[in-house]
Amino acid sequence: MRDPVRVAFRPPRPLLLVVAVLGYTAYLQNPRDPLRPTDLPDGVGPVTHRRYWAEVQGAALDAVAVTALVGQRLPDLAPKGTAWFRGLDAPLPSQGGPPIRPGTRLRILMTFTRRARVQVQVMDATRVCLRTLRLHADAGTVTFRALDTGPGRLRLEVESVVRAASWPDRAAYLLAAHLFQRLNWEAVLTGAARLSGGQIAGRGHRTREYAYVPPAAR
Repeated sequence: MRDPVRVAFRPPRPLLLVVAVLGYTAYLQNPRDPLRPTDLPDGVGPVTHRRYWAEVQGAALDAVAVTALVGQRLPDLAPKGTAWFRGLDAPLPSQGGPPIRPGTRLRILMTFTRRARVQVQVMDATRVCLRTLRLHADAGTVTFRALDTGPGRLRLEVESVVRAASWPDRAAYLLAAHLFQRLNWEAVLTGAARLSGGQIAGRGHRTREYAYVPPAAR
């Protein structure tokens, strides 16, 4: 005969599963060394290479001028529902803070659920590159670039080369996060086209995944 006291205090299995999921989620949101820059070796699963582009016509600004504007306004171009950017060490320029430059760190709340951190790695004439920090759902880089393709014509691109930071993040990407990423970066490209003074004549996106190959030991 079962001990009625022990049976009464045995938690149901679904509750144990929920507690385990919540505990692991809390760990993902508070990793060790959360501000350490990460790259592909820090992730799990395949490499995900996504490229989004927009062809702009009637632009009043060239690629260099558009890149300079996007470099300072990118946090404001992203929809808050998909990626809410704020300054980590200082307010954003739109909030009276200093200009964004290489080394600037940004905090992000993705879809109001997943905390993330990135650092500006490169800002040159036609490119702005963000590197993920340990507190992020991905490990790798995201790069905005602008190219002049003719008088008043631009090609705007966002390219991400990442691996998921953890297997739960990989599962979230496959379930829904890939769609939110697309909405986010397409909105950024739309905002960049607006800053150029032109109109989008065509746009597209492409995703490729391939196995991660560790760099050869030296």
